[in-house]
Amino acid sequence: MSVLTQEHTRQFIDQSVEKLAASVHSSEALNNEFYARWMGGPLTYPEVSVFAEQYLARTVNTSVMVALSVLNTRDLHARVECVKNLYSEYGNGDASKAHLVLLETFLSDLLTRLRGAPVSAEDVRGAPTLPTTHAFSTEQRALFESDDQRTVQGALLAQEHLAYSMLTRLYEGVRNYKSVYETDDDFHEACEYFYVHIGEAEKDHKAQAVISAAAVCQDEDDLAVVTEGFTQFVNLTADYWRGVASEMTRRAAAA
Repeated sequence: MSVLTQEHTRQFIDQSVEKLAASVHSSEALNNEFYARWMGGPLTYPEVSVFAEQYLARTVNTSVMVALSVLNTRDLHARVECVKNLYSEYGNGDASKAHLVLLETFLSDLLTRLRGAPVSAEDVRGAPTLPTTHAFSTEQRALFESDDQRTVQGALLAQEHLAYSMLTRLYEGVRNYKSVYETDDDFHEACEYFYVHIGEAEKDHKAQAVISAAAVCQDEDDLAVVTEGFTQFVNLTADYWRGVASEMTRRAAAA
């Protein structure tokens, strides 16, 4: 292959990976009943508790999936980008700022305020998971444990590019509960989990995921495998949110 042909192929792959990543914005994983409901106005405690329980059950595995992407990716350049992502997930070396810790603190505090009685992180963690949440976690792990680094990177690309838009939508919905905080400062302090991601972390993770996905692609065959891993993750996410929305409807009717 000539140098010119190699450069053309590299450019095509890089552009294709960026286009693939951007396709999340038109997917049901981001355009669905849950987000419409979540951002549409304040919900009842039972409905918010569904979100808190199922979102924590889903998110508790995120850093593990990033760690698996390091283990199951052979390409050095791709692996370096995954390590950067993993370090960020764990608070850049500060355990108290680990993303999961920030999320648990936020959820338990919000539910406590809405319920008017203490709700601990253990209470949220101990709630039963929906079948769709369990399926998401199981199949997500299968993607990240694949012995094909292209599948792993495709899943990571989808995970990170869904994450930023997911978190901005979740934050917009959280603003519906601003009135349960004593002051604006209390509200914004409680929302550190969202600000860490929206302000910096997820933007970095998006860029890192594009670089690592492109790094494992040398031709269109590689790109097709990355695309399949990406698509599977997007579809899993859409099913997950469909399950959350359905359970919200059920609990609202039962309340």
